[in-house]
Amino acid sequence: MNNVNLWGSPVVNKANYFVFHDESIPNKRWLLIGLLFVRDSDKDVVVKILKYWRQKENYWGEIHFSELPSSFGGEWGAKARVARSWLKAYENGLYEMAFFTALAVDKGSPAFEHKRFSNDYHIYNRFTAMALKAGISWFLGSQKFKEVHINFVSDAKDRSTRPDKGMIDNFEDYIPYRAVLDSYLSKLGGKNYPNVIVDLKLENSASNDLLQLCDLMLGATQAALTGNSKRKTKKELGRKIVRWHEDTQKPPWDQEYKFHRKFSIWAFPNENGQPYSNILFALKDDNQLMFPF
Repeated sequence: MNNVNLWGSPVVNKANYFVFHDESIPNKRWLLIGLLFVRDSDKDVVVKILKYWRQKENYWGEIHFSELPSSFGGEWGAKARVARSWLKAYENGLYEMAFFTALAVDKGSPAFEHKRFSNDYHIYNRFTAMALKAGISWFLGSQKFKEVHINFVSDAKDRSTRPDKGMIDNFEDYIPYRAVLDSYLSKLGGKNYPNVIVDLKLENSASNDLLQLCDLMLGATQAALTGNSKRKTKKELGRKIVRWHEDTQKPPWDQEYKFHRKFSIWAFPNENGQPYSNILFALKDDNQLMFPF
């Protein structure tokens, strides 16, 4: 029997989410896509928490992982201390309102089908859409929404509709189109997947703390995956990601951080052409090197 309101009209179980998007290309092998899901009703609270840690350090500059200083100490370490506090806040409860997922696309895998993509931006667009679909399914699927409205926010400095070397990047048109198509195909296949509407807009990350949080978490994921970061601040934040991810590989009832269906790092493809989560991070979690979070 369908749920109806007092006037006999059907009640649609729907939700509005913001999805903040970032990407990283650390080398020729890896493409990383990061998405941060925040429900519209939680957005202001999350922003206030991030602002609180800025106020503690009196630091108001952009939190960009690639620009973190080498030390947490001193006046110049304020940016790194805010970044560290943001990850600690995430661990201490922010994850209940801000779900993060990172997809690591392994273009060096023998199962990666390069011939399917005539241009690099086709790879970027397709796997961004794949990450969005997986995030909706994993984070929101258990809530059985009939309809989800996504406000997809990407960094204006990184995305552009201008031609690049003679190729037109259709990112802003493709992501909303593909999200609707994925919803239709999933429902056609009998899966419990909501109707999805996507509005995509570009914003300058320098004035958006949620884009910066996404950048921070994706940058730390890259540091964990590649092990290429030399600065101790970046390595320490990367080790945090390693610990979180390894914890999510345990049964939900055995997890220390309780990140089940709230934090997810996965990769594609393995040798069989399938997604996988048993990722081998180059950066190891050395307890002797950890800072006391």
